Parts: sequence; structure tokens; C-alpha cells
Amino acid sequence: MKGEELVKQARSAAKDFRVTCRKFSGALTTQLIKKVLSEEGISTSPRDVFIRGISLEIDLIVPHRGEEPTFGLLYEPQQVAAALEIKKMGSFGIETLQKIRDNFNRLRNIGVPCAYVTLEERKTFRHKATEENIGGFPCFTLAWHRVLDGPLEDTGDWERLLEFIRGCVASGDEPNKKVSPQ
Repeated sequence: MKGEELVKQARSAAKDFRVTCRKFSGALTTQLIKKVLSEEGISTSPRDVFIRGISLEIDLIVPHRGEEPTFGLLYEPQQVAAALEIKKMGSFGIETLQKIRDNFNRLRNIGVPCAYVTLEERKTFRHKATEENIGGFPCFTLAWHRVLDGPLEDTGDWERLLEFIRGCVASGDEPNKKVSPQ
């Protein structure tokens, strides 16, 4: 599957909802990513879960193999292969980028790898998320658009995201293995 296909599915589902609702859009996007990761053989948490000791709701977690959360939503840091921040439409400005950077730093401090994933973003947007402006954390934009609901340009980041996640999961299987976002 390509990133562009995921964006088209999300756009179609959002239109079928018939009203603009950011909560629905966010939930839909996370569910869509969860579904396609499952199709790739990658297990994920339910959406909106937590890691013990961090007062932060996490969109989606990729747990290490065989790990189950307490009460279906609370993970121990060592159970987490990767924490994903997922957006349908990317950053809403500099405040969003700062919040992501701060949250990811908190997770890095407890040993949890993080990545930012957005389905689509305007390529020329001044405050789009990049690895540089979110503190060096992996950042995956699946497609670029020039205008809202306009034509899409696939970035190839879907495959990069899969490589990153598989590397994070494998690092839990092989002690001392380094994970590379590239």
C-alpha cells in the first residue's frame, strides 16, 4: 500500500461522515493506520493509551512481541517498541511542533522510541513537522498536497515508517540493537 492510498481512504471516510469533526477525523486516522499496520503483520495497541508514569495520552503504541497492557490501556515503558503521534492533516503551527517535541522528549527520557506520522500535509507549509523541528525524532508524511482535498504526491514515507517500526520491534528481540529511522 502507498501513503497516497491511505490518504484517499481517510478523505473518503471523512466525507462520508458528512460533517466536519476533528475528533472523528483523528479517531478515523488512527484506526486506519492501526488497520494497515495489522495487514502488514504489525501488532498495535488500541488507540489512546498510556505509559505508566507519563501523564500523556498516546495515539497508538507498537508493543514488543507478546506484551499486553494492564486494563487494555496501560503499558510499562519496557513493553513499548514505539509510540506514534498520528495526525490526518499535519501540524497546526509552531505550538503543535513544540508540544510534540516536549512529549517525545518525555518519552525518550523513559526509553521509549517515538515517531510522528501524518497522512498529508501542505509541502510549502512553514510549520510542517520535520525531523529537525520536532527535535530529531522520526517524522513521516505519507503524502503532500498543494491545496486542501487537491491532488496528492506520495512521499514514499509509508515504507520508511514500516522499516522504522520493524526496527523498533526487532530491537526488543535482539538486545543492544540500534534502531535507525532512515
